[in-house]
Amino acid sequence: MAKDKNVFPGIRQMREELFWDRQPGSVSPEIEIERAINFGGFDYIAHVQEKYGMDKFKEVLINKRNLSRKAVNYWCLQLGIDKSTTRTFKNNTIWVPFR
Repeated sequence: MAKDKNVFPGIRQMREELFWDRQPGSVSPEIEIERAINFGGFDYIAHVQEKYGMDKFKEVLINKRNLSRKAVNYWCLQLGIDKSTTRTFKNNTIWVPFR
């Protein structure tokens, strides 16, 4: 049985593995940007930034709490955003997972 190459229209073929838990067509822009920040390479980040715009990218970066602290720190440095304004760094947890 051949794999259907158009399961996730609008999402690059090389990054379909990031959306294994989603039904085709149910990937919101926020989820796509969030997973690109956490798991995508620079080429996929560039694609997402071009697709949704930098304002949407920054909005997700600042408002989503389940982003990697390393990734948020990196993108805040690159974009000139104070990392303490992001929800990831405002979140006080007793246990910090290894990400």
